[in-house]
Amino acid sequence: MPTPVSHLEPTRPSGAMRALAPLSPDPRKAWSWLQRSWLGRYGVALLFFCFALLLQLELWPLMSTSPFLFFYGAVMVAGWWGGWGPSLLVTTLSLVAVDHYFLPPRLTLQMRSADVLALGIFALLAIFITKLNVSLSRALEERASLLEREHQARAASEAARTRLHTIFMQAPAQIFFLRGASHDFDFSNARNSSMLKSRDTLGKPFQSGVVKVGEEDARDVLDRVYTTGEPFVSGAVPLRFLQADGMEKETFHNLVYQPTRDAQGQVDGIAGFGFDVTDLVHARQRAEALATELRQAEFRTRVLAEVSTVLASSLDYEGTMRNLARLVVPALADWCFVDLAQPDGTFRRLEVAHARPEDAPIAAEVLHFNLMPEGNPRHPPTAALLRGEAILLEEMTPAHIKRSAHNENHARVMLATGLRSFIAVPLVVRGHTMGVFSFFTSFSNRRYTQADLAFGLELAYRAALSMENARLYREAQEAIRLRDEFLSIASHELKTPLTPLSLKLQALSRELERHPDNIPYALVKGYVDTGARQVKKLAELVGDLLDVSRIAAGRLALELEDVDLGALIHEVASRYEAHAARSGSSLQVEGGEAGLVGRWDRLRLEQVVTNLIDNAVKYGAGKPIVLSLEQGPSRARLKVRDQGIGIAPEHLPRLFGRFERAVSERHYGGLGLGLYITRTLVEAMGGRVRVESEQGRGSIFTVDLPRERVVPVDVSASQPQ
Repeated sequence: MPTPVSHLEPTRPSGAMRALAPLSPDPRKAWSWLQRSWLGRYGVALLFFCFALLLQLELWPLMSTSPFLFFYGAVMVAGWWGGWGPSLLVTTLSLVAVDHYFLPPRLTLQMRSADVLALGIFALLAIFITKLNVSLSRALEERASLLEREHQARAASEAARTRLHTIFMQAPAQIFFLRGASHDFDFSNARNSSMLKSRDTLGKPFQSGVVKVGEEDARDVLDRVYTTGEPFVSGAVPLRFLQADGMEKETFHNLVYQPTRDAQGQVDGIAGFGFDVTDLVHARQRAEALATELRQAEFRTRVLAEVSTVLASSLDYEGTMRNLARLVVPALADWCFVDLAQPDGTFRRLEVAHARPEDAPIAAEVLHFNLMPEGNPRHPPTAALLRGEAILLEEMTPAHIKRSAHNENHARVMLATGLRSFIAVPLVVRGHTMGVFSFFTSFSNRRYTQADLAFGLELAYRAALSMENARLYREAQEAIRLRDEFLSIASHELKTPLTPLSLKLQALSRELERHPDNIPYALVKGYVDTGARQVKKLAELVGDLLDVSRIAAGRLALELEDVDLGALIHEVASRYEAHAARSGSSLQVEGGEAGLVGRWDRLRLEQVVTNLIDNAVKYGAGKPIVLSLEQGPSRARLKVRDQGIGIAPEHLPRLFGRFERAVSERHYGGLGLGLYITRTLVEAMGGRVRVESEQGRGSIFTVDLPRERVVPVDVSASQPQ
């Protein structure tokens, strides 16, 4: 829109016009000069006097009875044009001219009484005409001045209106004026029309459902302003516009809806002003979010420091995890669960922490719901365990809770907690899941975000690392205990065959002194047999230690050949009959007469059978020992059954471990390596060994071996760390 030119600023002529100004003067300026200057006024008066005198002289023969006619016209023009001065001058000159030229005696200034009267009447009429002309002239001038001022005022008003319209149209705000109760548009600037997606709004009513002020329709707000006469003022209020695609677009505005009033003070419309502050609101929201994030980061750092202190305070990982759960509540959550894996593969709910004391009965019920890997896979802790990754559920509705529950009772308890937002993180170290750490919100209505999930991952990582450190410490302590126990046992076991051997050698020395020429054969043979048995036992102990060393170093080698297992068992049993007899036990072999041949390492297989028989003799309590051999199409099975002291159930899982013993070394000798070496050798040949036992009723050791081929096994990889 073009900007109007102010009436106060005169229009300047161009250079060409200024050059032509002397040659073509402005007639209006010349006329004004004639009317305003002294010379112009009196000159025009004299001019018309002369003109009237000439006309009177020329027409005197025809109008001798009217010597004043044309002079009245001259006086009238002089009074109209110049005012009192020129008019009185023309009146005086007219009196002289009439008396001199037209009244007898002519061409003389002598006057008769009748002439004096005529001249006096002329003079009075001339003065009267002059007064009328001057009054009329002044009235016309005032009227012209008033008209000029009115024209200037109109021009100024129009210019101001144009400027105001331009300002409103170009203003960085939404501006509109509504008229009447129907809210018809009287004015809508470009921004407002663009916001309403309509350029043709004048005369049309404000439509409902197009704009929402907060949660309220804009039309309802306008109706309230029009009805009550109270202005509506709001800062950073959200406006929602219905777009062409049916979606709503939200912006933020400072709004002012001001009622307008007529001359009687009644509301006749509404003036609306809106200032878009969306960028400012978003900037403030970003600043607030950043400040919140900084506060949360500071809070998380402080919590992590406290967590590190708690985790480092004790090597009792169960107590530590309980303290950790109580630290998380209420700092991060309203509820916290800790589920830990058990040796048998199940899970135990170690701790249930809650923020409100009145939730204690519900917490007692929750404590009885252990983590079930075989349960509903949509249950957050179960999903975290099965997937091996953290689970974030920002919002859990009652329907979602029911779908994720294991059963109806579980759903009831979950709903009773008021669960809202949930995070479950598995406790994983070195690929091994040690449990699940879960926490969620309820009454606080807080919603977890990805930042909370990252914090939960860090928390779980530190907790799992602490648990792993505690486990490693316990294992290290146990290893030290086993080492000390082993050294004690090993020294005792190594010393056991040396003592009788030393005694027999001393006795033999004494016999040599008593019989220097000829020692009885039977006596020497007894001493030699005893010494040979002790040396053999010592060699077996040293051999076991060497085998353990080879296994730990991964240097256990197998030399496979065709071996008749039945013959080998009969051979080993025959060698151990005397040893078993000394313990009061008898050896019985069942099966194996037909021959059972397989690809095995003969020496290692003999070592396995020897260890099992030796174990059965040691713990058989002097009762019969049965070796049974079963033949299958591809496998062979050996069972060694005794009727001795048996093994307690709690010792069965660790029976085949290194240096493990199910009985006290004070009552039974041995290094605790025989069954460990047996398991390792059987697995190296692709087989499997297991035990079944009842305390006081004996044990059955079963060895399954493949006959055709051996599956390579890294024996060092299966050793306990």
